[in-house]
Amino acid sequence: MPIAHRIVFYESLPLTLAVCLGAMVAGMVAGSIIHGVAWRITHGRTAFDGGPSCRACGQGFTLRESIPVISWLSMKGICPYCGEPLGMDKPLCELLGGGIFVSVVLRYAISLQTLEVLAAVCVLMTIALASLWDYHIPNGCIACAVAIRLLYLATSAMMGEDMLPLAIASVVGAVALSVPFALAVFLSSAMLARDITGMGTVKLVAIVGLYLGWQQGLIAMACATALLLLVWILSPTKLLNVEVAGGAHRNGEDDDYMPSPREMTATLEEDICEPIRLIPFTPAIVLALWGVMLVGVTPSVWNAPIF
Repeated sequence: MPIAHRIVFYESLPLTLAVCLGAMVAGMVAGSIIHGVAWRITHGRTAFDGGPSCRACGQGFTLRESIPVISWLSMKGICPYCGEPLGMDKPLCELLGGGIFVSVVLRYAISLQTLEVLAAVCVLMTIALASLWDYHIPNGCIACAVAIRLLYLATSAMMGEDMLPLAIASVVGAVALSVPFALAVFLSSAMLARDITGMGTVKLVAIVGLYLGWQQGLIAMACATALLLLVWILSPTKLLNVEVAGGAHRNGEDDDYMPSPREMTATLEEDICEPIRLIPFTPAIVLALWGVMLVGVTPSVWNAPIF
């Protein structure tokens, strides 16, 4: 399987810096939008229901007050309308988005594949944030990830490229990773008489196989598991007292989420029984998927045998 992990440098250093700067700005804007979308869908609202606003008072921010990172710094992290702290999560998400966009542009250059990876990364960031806030993976995000891969395959095929090997590898990877994972989750839940993880994680594992194939998908899953265990081992004291204020909670049907003003506290017994809930598996999977995308085989040259 040909290896193509390298950093792309453009015709000149100024051009490379300009491309990186443009990618950083675009990534920060995307990070800001992703943060707002993820927060709304985990708090009983639609994805694009309104623009940036203060969580405490609900006052919407002007365009000048919504510039990624710069506005947060100028307001000193305080809402100018109610005086409540705005939190560090939004500027951190914006910086993360900028860094991810730069890494993808340097990895894949300017190409159709870059657009696919950037779109997929945006969806993955939304999934990771939603999981962190509500332990919930939106089905809409899973559908978007599948649609992005299908659109990339279809567009590349119309441009004259032979995409059949990649299409077959994607389908095989999704099935080969998700089916054993689903079976393991089912058996573990039956043996322990409690839910280990939801079907949303199984769907996300299928997305890993869809984008990476089963070989690199296994590497990504191994890295995600190792990362999860490492955090759990190094930070046990931070995981024993967890409070989740507000957010969304289940109300009847599986996919019916309503805003919750209640404060939920994880007891010591719950911490011991459900460590996976205190460190969501989803962000680790997303981080591993992004990492393998950067150092693995370029999908467009993936013409090796499936097995």
